[in-house]
Amino acid sequence: MIVYCDTSFLVSLLYEGDANHKAARNLAGRFDGQEFVLCQTHQLELPASVRAATHRTESPIPGPVARIIINRFDRAWNGRTFARRDLALDESVTMTRSLGEAHGWSKRHTSFDLWHLAAAWTLGAGAFLTFDERQKQIGRTLSFQTG
Repeated sequence: MIVYCDTSFLVSLLYEGDANHKAARNLAGRFDGQEFVLCQTHQLELPASVRAATHRTESPIPGPVARIIINRFDRAWNGRTFARRDLALDESVTMTRSLGEAHGWSKRHTSFDLWHLAAAWTLGAGAFLTFDERQKQIGRTLSFQTG
């Protein structure tokens, strides 16, 4: 089974100082032996969101910690822990727009929140790991195992 992680889950998994690190490790462990994937959506959003988190008013991520998280992600991107999969851009963007139309009127979703779900669907994932309850809700409608 393909396991797709959103950015917040990956940050928690990659940084042991994160409040959700233990929960991320435990949840990832439930899918031990499955294929964890990364795609272009991760490559774009993770470094940008981590850098943006250094500017938060509440609980900013310190610059050196942000660099550690990005470096660990880069190693995961280039290593063997995660499988890299090319995302069919047109298909994933169409799905993202469809998810926005279906769910964006009732709740606030960022483009990347929806794009991660569309990417998981496009890549044929069976599980979608996130700490975002709104994403989990949509993930369930797409028949993903969520966590």
